[in-house]
Amino acid sequence: MRLPEIDYKFWLSNWKESIGQLQVFSNVNIAKYISFDGDINACTNEIFDIVSSGKTDKESILRVIDLIYSWGGKSGRFFYASTKGLPVPRDEIANNNTVFSMYLQGVVLAQSGNPASINHFCKINGIGPSYASKHAHFWSLKSASPLIIVDSKIAGSLAYSKIEQLRARYSDKDIIAKFNEKARIEFDENDPSKIEKALFAFHNHYFKNDNSGWKNNTPGQDYAAAQKLAATLFNS
Repeated sequence: MRLPEIDYKFWLSNWKESIGQLQVFSNVNIAKYISFDGDINACTNEIFDIVSSGKTDKESILRVIDLIYSWGGKSGRFFYASTKGLPVPRDEIANNNTVFSMYLQGVVLAQSGNPASINHFCKINGIGPSYASKHAHFWSLKSASPLIIVDSKIAGSLAYSKIEQLRARYSDKDIIAKFNEKARIEFDENDPSKIEKALFAFHNHYFKNDNSGWKNNTPGQDYAAAQKLAATLFNS
């Protein structure tokens, strides 16, 4: 696995100053469950506060879940809708004790920094690989071995156009280990999320979310690295 040669400190700062200040997502469906009038940084802070409190009562769990989907943007909107005749995923967690217990098991795995939590969350109706990694990441915030979000932007940053292609080649454990290694090099910390955020910001600046083309093909910070990545992404 090869990470792009970019200025990680620059792009982490870019994430905090641009992406982090974006308003969280809401629509008519999610608004039935949560009202949050803040930006992504504020949303992250509230999630951190709840996770740090150690609360695992249903109200706290559901609050974190709704904050995660507010944070995650419109790609998670179907979590609040019935598709293919199946129950609304959010309602299943709230109202079905078996599903709620299953979600709690994922929380416990994530809190211990166990990458198996990602596959566990994937077993729950309505939670795919990208959001499974978000659930795992946020519940691992107080872990000594924090987990990372692996979505289409992170896959693209590693020269894979689809998350499934990346995960077919590398296990979640391998990906996290590589990001940890890079975090120690770039930041002298065991915080792989700093690498993940930097890569997200870099990708978000230059590429479309689905890795199908350029979003911004104008020379800027680490443009050479973006060109090199594009040569692989657009021909895969």
